[in-house]
Amino acid sequence: MELAGLSPNIYTLSILINCFSHLQRVDLAFSVLAKIIKLGLQPTIVTFTTLINWLCKVGKFAQAMELFDDMVSRGCRPDVYTYTTIINGLCKIGETAAAAGLLKKMEEAGCQPNVVTYSTIIDSHRKDRRVNDALDIFSYMKVKGISPDIITYNSLIQGLCNFSQWKEASALLNEMRSLNIMPDIVTFNVLVDTICKEGKVSEAQGVLKTMTEMGVEPDVVTYSSLMYGYSLQSEVVEARKLFEAMITKGCKPDVFSYNILINGYCKVKRIDEAKQLFNEMIHQGLTPNNVSYNTLIHGLCQLGSLREAHNLFKNMHTNGNLPNLFTYSILLNGFCKQGYFGKAFRLFRAMESTYSKPNLVMYNILIDAMCKSGNLGDARKLFSELFVKGLQPNAQIYTTIINGLCKEGLLDEALEAFRNMEEDGCPPDEISYNVIIRGFLHHKDESRAVQLIGEMRDKGFIADVGTPAW
Repeated sequence: MELAGLSPNIYTLSILINCFSHLQRVDLAFSVLAKIIKLGLQPTIVTFTTLINWLCKVGKFAQAMELFDDMVSRGCRPDVYTYTTIINGLCKIGETAAAAGLLKKMEEAGCQPNVVTYSTIIDSHRKDRRVNDALDIFSYMKVKGISPDIITYNSLIQGLCNFSQWKEASALLNEMRSLNIMPDIVTFNVLVDTICKEGKVSEAQGVLKTMTEMGVEPDVVTYSSLMYGYSLQSEVVEARKLFEAMITKGCKPDVFSYNILINGYCKVKRIDEAKQLFNEMIHQGLTPNNVSYNTLIHGLCQLGSLREAHNLFKNMHTNGNLPNLFTYSILLNGFCKQGYFGKAFRLFRAMESTYSKPNLVMYNILIDAMCKSGNLGDARKLFSELFVKGLQPNAQIYTTIINGLCKEGLLDEALEAFRNMEEDGCPPDEISYNVIIRGFLHHKDESRAVQLIGEMRDKGFIADVGTPAW
């Protein structure tokens, strides 16, 4: 155009900005904005909003806000789309309060928010678990004459379900239908998932029936939620029936579906079926993730099949899955429970040379195993190592070492560790008190036990079955 002597106008250059933004070349888009200003052209609301939108999409929210302020200072009045873009960006980074503040400024500037604006803030409140604030915005938008849509209702229903407020969620569902806003697959999946997590699978089956009667076909998420509900109740046969029904209806299971069923079989100790599903998943072209491996490794460890569990652990590396902290903890715990302390220590030390460093859970597994096997010296060394590694012991680890010291009759040392808890910023909890009190009583040191019982009662803690509450 320029070679032909045609000068691009603001519309041409705004289109070019939009093209560069779609290509995620915001740098080139800004160079065009500089050209606009250099040519003495006035950027329009479309020019600014396009750039703001793409800055938000690539996570450059501070720059988006700067550009927004620059736009206002240049006398370019933001429209509903500009405001909503910024509000959406703020909500994505968890700045719901700032988004709500901008909503207020928007109204004060005479720009009427639309259903997308309100729904964005409602959903952000829902994610922050502030469902009452979300409901307040919902009521306010209706007062303003803005009709909620399916997205608004889905956010609120999910928020209410998260707090088991079934009555309120049901009322919203009925309100939707009275307004001829038909629930979609998202609405039903929210209901099915939440009801299943509450252990009410029969009610969830009722929701499934309703959705099919309304012509909404269940998808992989619906089936997986129901399978999870059955697995929670150890009804793996029913979960398998749903799995087969899903395939029959042409709904292809994903890794999440397989993981649910593998976990269900592991829970009821039917490890052969779990292994079969694991292999079937690979045969179907799906790549097992860390959850798949961790679930099966845990199931094998529970049955004492440590060699097989360890082989699967090594296969993770071969297949490009790096074991995470949970994987190491599962295998470490399996070795310790079977008394393979040498293997446990080798695994623990091998882990230290990898990208993952042992955490408190792993130290606690080893310290507990050493104490139970009478290797108090090794337990003490591990406990001291925590401080060298810069890890702060928690109440659970302190209680474990205190229990080990008490069993060996080292009561003074146990009491010293108990008193150190407060100094180290993790005051003794109810379990800590019960453990040390039982230790003193076991070794006939009733005077110190009575003193500790008094302390425990002053803190509002309760003695457990094995601890007297005099």
